Amino acid sequence: MTKYRIKPYPISDVEAGMEIGRMVLTQDDRVILSEGTILSDSMIEGLKFWDISTVFIKERLSAEPEVDFSIPETAHQKKFYAGYEDTVSLLKESFTKLRFFKEVPLTTMRELTNDSIEPLINSIGVINHMHMVRRQDDYTFHHSVNVAVICGVLGKWLSYSGEELKDLVLAGLLHDVGKTQIPLEILNKPGKLTPEEMEIMRLHTIRGYHLIRGTPNVSKGVIYGVLQHHERYDGSGYPFGVSADKIHNYAKIIAIADIYDAMTSDRVYHRKVSPFAVVEMIVEEMFNKLDPAIGTVFLNNVRDYFVGNIVELSDGRHAEVIFLGQFMASRPTVVTQDKEYIDLECNKSLSIVNVIRA
Repeated sequence: MTKYRIKPYPISDVEAGMEIGRMVLTQDDRVILSEGTILSDSMIEGLKFWDISTVFIKERLSAEPEVDFSIPETAHQKKFYAGYEDTVSLLKESFTKLRFFKEVPLTTMRELTNDSIEPLINSIGVINHMHMVRRQDDYTFHHSVNVAVICGVLGKWLSYSGEELKDLVLAGLLHDVGKTQIPLEILNKPGKLTPEEMEIMRLHTIRGYHLIRGTPNVSKGVIYGVLQHHERYDGSGYPFGVSADKIHNYAKIIAIADIYDAMTSDRVYHRKVSPFAVVEMIVEEMFNKLDPAIGTVFLNNVRDYFVGNIVELSDGRHAEVIFLGQFMASRPTVVTQDKEYIDLECNKSLSIVNVIRA
């Protein structure tokens, strides 16, 4: 049986004799050309008149082998993973001591920020590398390192530099320090927390604040980042329900980093979702719960990491992300191993469920 693929073409590359693979609509959803139409020169001129920039063309496939998506780890990735695991181990050792001695080892945390986390932030492809990190357990420690790295990357996108950027990364690293004072049977519970246990868990912001506040030479930004990272723009967060300009910018940045990493990570009671789904969720929340200016900067930049990702679709096929469209990249165009081009913005019956290689 003859196989076909539907491929997006810029209007400048469209030629007479090509077959339309997907209905062409105007901005107000009026049909210009139907699927199966064979294009003529006058039709192409008409598409240009209607300001149509891209059309989907149906192409017959030759008997070529399937695309091989398997690519070995690069030297950059191997270096990142080694540095990452060392950083998580050092943080785990420090936080374990903190649980018993109740004193934040600030000098160690600053050294960890400058010597270990900064190189991770500056790694080529850092966001993609974190998606591929193999995490067996110790979620809290992995999460703290990840949030610190994302804070550093987002801080740079927001033009933070020098000591201000270092303090932001430190705030990200310490944002969950209060969890060292939460009972382990609640912190490591394999199931959903009861309402009473959730109230105790929420105390980690207050307990972290008290730990940090008593530590010399800590900036107000770090203190407020720890205290307020679960506050929300509309006042729906905790511990105090403050809103908008009453929330420190570090806390607003940590909130986005925290959500992005938590949702893209496996936990004992929560299976990770794809970064594409998390982007969609952040879009929905950044005009009420998250700072819209910071959210926009994050989404406009993080999308650059998605092109070239190998993903798993909801029908089980693997595909490569090749085009992100004009908005926030939550439903990109992909090409499958059998060379079918799919615009997920148009084909809502399919979605990305997992990132196979980033």
